[in-house]
Amino acid sequence: MMHIQITSERFEAIVDAYGADPQRWPQDERAAALLFMQQHPEVARRVLAEARTLDSWLSSADEVEPSVALQWEVLARMMPAGVAARPAPVAARPRRRRWLAGGIGLAAACAAGIIFGVNIGLMTLSEARAEAVLASASLAEVDNW
Repeated sequence: MMHIQITSERFEAIVDAYGADPQRWPQDERAAALLFMQQHPEVARRVLAEARTLDSWLSSADEVEPSVALQWEVLARMMPAGVAARPAPVAARPRRRRWLAGGIGLAAACAAGIIFGVNIGLMTLSEARAEAVLASASLAEVDNW
């Protein structure tokens, strides 16, 4: 195994990048960084104290989901100069929903027409039966005289 020598600048860079927890440090430099901590405890205490403070701030912060507008702004800033910026695309509404809504309205209108027609038909049929019963009853009365 090759022994890596860590400088105070490299130790600070590791702790700044990965935090105060040695488990998050790069595996190939972890042993050398731990050895640096033993050899230079004053530097290690100072650097780790700053990193622990930052780690606690970061862990106490709520996670925030970036908005779509922020994502597009970041992407726009990453584009090379001279490339024309385009507005963010607007989500198109599916055409199927519009067609489906129109179809539902048409089906409801047809169903209402059928129900109305059946009711009218039943009323006229009932009236015709009532007239037939009354007519036969009146004929029966005439025969009885």
